[in-house]
Amino acid sequence: MERMLQAMEVFARIVECENFTRASNLLGIPKASASLLIQQLEVHLQVKLLHRTTRQVRPTSAGMTFYEYCLKILADITDLRSKIGSCAGQASGKLRVELPGDIARQLMPHIARFRLQYPDVSLQVSTPRHSSNLIRDGIDCAVRLGALEDSCHFSRQVGTYQLITVASRLYISRHGCPDTVQSLSSHRTAHASHQGDGRPLEFGFALDGRSIRHPLPESIVFDDMDLLLQYGLQNGGVIQVWDTVATPYLASGRLKEVLAHCRPLARPIHAIYACRTRESMALRVFVDWLSSALESCQTAGSRPTSEDKTRTALEAACTPA
Repeated sequence: MERMLQAMEVFARIVECENFTRASNLLGIPKASASLLIQQLEVHLQVKLLHRTTRQVRPTSAGMTFYEYCLKILADITDLRSKIGSCAGQASGKLRVELPGDIARQLMPHIARFRLQYPDVSLQVSTPRHSSNLIRDGIDCAVRLGALEDSCHFSRQVGTYQLITVASRLYISRHGCPDTVQSLSSHRTAHASHQGDGRPLEFGFALDGRSIRHPLPESIVFDDMDLLLQYGLQNGGVIQVWDTVATPYLASGRLKEVLAHCRPLARPIHAIYACRTRESMALRVFVDWLSSALESCQTAGSRPTSEDKTRTALEAACTPA
């Protein structure tokens, strides 16, 4: 029975990945073992399940039918294990998690506490530059910003992502403070890139309750929000960053918010996950923890560090009268 369930899991992952090597890597088994399991499965069922070519693997008509049954059976087993685990008060298993880089770095002080609280949950955390395909890449949970486009996934809102427009105090003292959206055109600006396709993100604002985009020259673009923040701290120009990461620098005086009257509308932070893991107890406790940790990050972000205070004093000494 266990062998059959393993073969079904391997088969389902191969169909999703369209590749034996990628599927076996995600499952942590040798490619030869995956091939053998599929061969034994086809012999047992007396039907060809996969069309194999040198470049791609596709399910046959019978294979697609079998795949749909596999998903249901494997989901039912996940449900059963989750309910049994809930009764026992235990969360266990492996979770592959995908986070945006700036959110991951804010969560770092909290991840150790999650591991202490749930020692039987194994986490594999990645911070890719571009969004992954959850099913194909074997991601159990991913954090996405803004409105969700893929209705095939389950989701839960775990926080909000408020962008604010900021510049260093030294930059403002030298170049002036933009007081209208249009006045930004005469300032140096730096941009983030879109996580999905790498396109530069235009500055966004909210005017009269409407969300608008304001095109500006894209002289420098960063695909890492922390690099964008550091560029702003080094007096590079006006930037838009997550308020959580900017708050300690605003409190210490290193950064100043500009155009606060037309802050962009806050975007939701969602945890999304594939249906095969939607009832996993490990996933549930992780998403609960994620929501709580993000709330803690926003609270902790309001306290300036001693390093920030020292830098502020040094910058004040260098600021022209």
